[in-house]
Parts: sequence; structure tokens; C-alpha cells
Amino acid sequence: MILSSCSDDHTVSRLSTLAENELQPETLEALEAVRMNGRLAEVYLQFANSEAALRAYLQMEQALSAGSLNEREIEAVKLRVSQLTGCDHCLSVHTFKAGKAGFSAEQILALRRGDAMGEVRIDCLIELVTTLMQTPGRLADEQLQQARDIGLTDENLVDLTMVISTIHFTNLTNHINDSKSPLAPAPSL
Repeated sequence: MILSSCSDDHTVSRLSTLAENELQPETLEALEAVRMNGRLAEVYLQFANSEAALRAYLQMEQALSAGSLNEREIEAVKLRVSQLTGCDHCLSVHTFKAGKAGFSAEQILALRRGDAMGEVRIDCLIELVTTLMQTPGRLADEQLQQARDIGLTDENLVDLTMVISTIHFTNLTNHINDSKSPLAPAPSL
């Protein structure tokens, strides 16, 4: 196991933390978009144990930013999925990002619980996420029609599944890695 730092404390990650000079040029290029003040979060260097998976994830994240869902919708979905999977790392990160996207602390807790907030489109997305994550099989015709009735397009629905896929990938990888966020933990529900 490699010692990795998160904030000022030190924790042991369960996946190896690669050095940037060990990565392929195309991986380094893909990581440029997620650097903060020139630095990479160590979690990316742990996810890089599969450079192909990391690059695919980063490409999907780029596609999301060019897709049909806005930042608030994406962060709402990421919060709900992270709550449903119990990913403390992602709850920490996406609580912070949801605040930056304009959600209040009360709204963030409502999203995590799957409660309606009074924003019809976001409420519908959260209801869809909850159903898709908790109910195996085909989405009910009634729920699909309800989504269409409030204005969700087929593009929105496909983009929704991509948001779920990207955050589910990070949730599960963080469960394997036992990743620790450098940000404050998300408040308890």
C-alpha cells in the first residue's frame, strides 16, 4: 500500500498511488482538465491503476459538460447516487460542488434523501435516479411518460444515464480504495 495524503492528515489508500511520470502521455493530457492549482487529487493517481478506465471516465465527464443537463442537474444526480451507494468521498466532494452550483444546505440534504424540492425538473431527475438505482429491470411506462410530460427529452434521459454511470464508477472505485476526501465530510442525514 502506498501512503497518500489528503489535506494535512495521512491515510493509507488501498490502491497504489502512481507517480505522474509513470503515466502515459494521453492519460496526462486527459488529466489536465481536473488539475487544481496545477495539482492532481491523489484519487486520480489511484484510479490511474487502469489508465484506460480513467481516460474513459474523464472523457465521459467532458461529454457531460457538453451535454443537455446543466450543472445543477448533474450535481443533484451525483449527490443522490452517492447517497444511495454510501460513498462518503463523493458525498463530501459533491456536497461542496452542489453548494457552488447554487443549492442551499437544506436543498442538498433534500437531494440526498430523495425528497422533492419544488423544482419540477430536478425533482423528476431525482425520482428517476432513485428508481433506476433501486428497482431492477425496465423503467415503468408511467414514470417515463411523467418525465416526458415535464419536458425531459430523450437526450436528457440518455445524459442522465451517463451521469449515473460516471458517479457510480467513482463511488465503487472509492469503495475499493477507501478514498478519503480532502474536503469536509458531508453532514449526516
